[in-house]
This record gives sequence, C-alpha cells and structure tokens, in this order.
Amino acid sequence: MALPNISRHGMDTPPGDDRLGEAIVYVAERMADDPGGQGAVKLNKILWWADFESFRERHRSVTGAVYQKLNEGPAPVRLLPTRKNLLRSGAVEMEERDRSARSPEKVLIARRSPEPIFDTEDLRFLELALEKFRGMTGKECSDFSHRASAGWQTVNHHEVIPYETSLVYVRPLTEEEIAWGREVAIAAGYIPSDS
Repeated sequence: MALPNISRHGMDTPPGDDRLGEAIVYVAERMADDPGGQGAVKLNKILWWADFESFRERHRSVTGAVYQKLNEGPAPVRLLPTRKNLLRSGAVEMEERDRSARSPEKVLIARRSPEPIFDTEDLRFLELALEKFRGMTGKECSDFSHRASAGWQTVNHHEVIPYETSLVYVRPLTEEEIAWGREVAIAAGYIPSDS
C-alpha cells in the first residue's frame, strides 16, 4: 500500500512559509521567559512536536512544514530561509545569550505579535508543545526527540521525515509487554521455550 502524498501534511493546499513563520513568531514570543532556554534547537523541537502531534491526532499539521533529520533531531527544512525573512522584516531579532559554561545560545526575540492565522486547534497544539518542553534545555529537547520520533530513527541524515511516522508510538516496552511478546513467540514456535 502506498503512503498518501506527504507534501501536504493533511492540508487542502500546501502552505508557503507564512504558517511556519507565524508559528516561529508565536513560539519566540511565548518562550521569552522559559527558564530552560530559548535556543534554535528547542524552537525546532517545539515546532516539530506541535506539527507531528497535530497530525497524529487530526491528520493535519499546524504549519505544513516539511521536516528533515538533523543530528539535533527533527527540524523544518525551510527554517533558515523563513527565519532570515522574519529577521529582515523585523518580526524577530536574533540575540546571543551566554548560557554559563556552555557556548552562547542564539535566541529569537519576537518584535511583534503573530498574525492571527491559526485556528483554536492549531494554537492548542502549539501550547501543548511549549508546555511539553518548558524548562528543558536544547540538549534535553534534542535527546527527547531522538527517543520519541520514529521518523527521526528511521530516515537518513537530511532526509524528509514523513508525518505518517507520528502514528508510530515509540517508547520502551514494559516488563509485562516483553513477557507477553515472549509467550507469543514461544507459542508460535519462533523461539524455544525457556524450560
């Protein structure tokens, strides 16, 4: 069975960079007081979580952005050009902040409120993502995305992460699930009985 067209991400028409840009402004504005930091890695993970959770629940992403696998986790392919346009327009500013012993963190500061292009459900997923990563460092967000994204685990570096991979729930198995799986495998004759 072929996968549906992933370029639309559940939207009637593929969006341009506007939705991604306004989501960046929204997240930058809402992250201003986050004690875990407000760097680019964290911003990427918030956008990824909002988009992929939205797709998982309602088969439609918030931004329509295409995501790729990077070392630090999933990131929008068009993040850099979109951010550049936001900086040029004055919607955001880039600031370097010293994060103690670590290298300086590049932080986006919103200089205007986001345009009202998101519906109530879009905003709910953005807020859920902000809350999910609140207080976490960029490294903690990155580590979480490596564990939680079946797509990131599946594709190669710089390849597109299909939204459909959000439907795969990634987590460690419980002892009960492992025991059940062994029982099924033994009953089916795939592995020998322990006795």
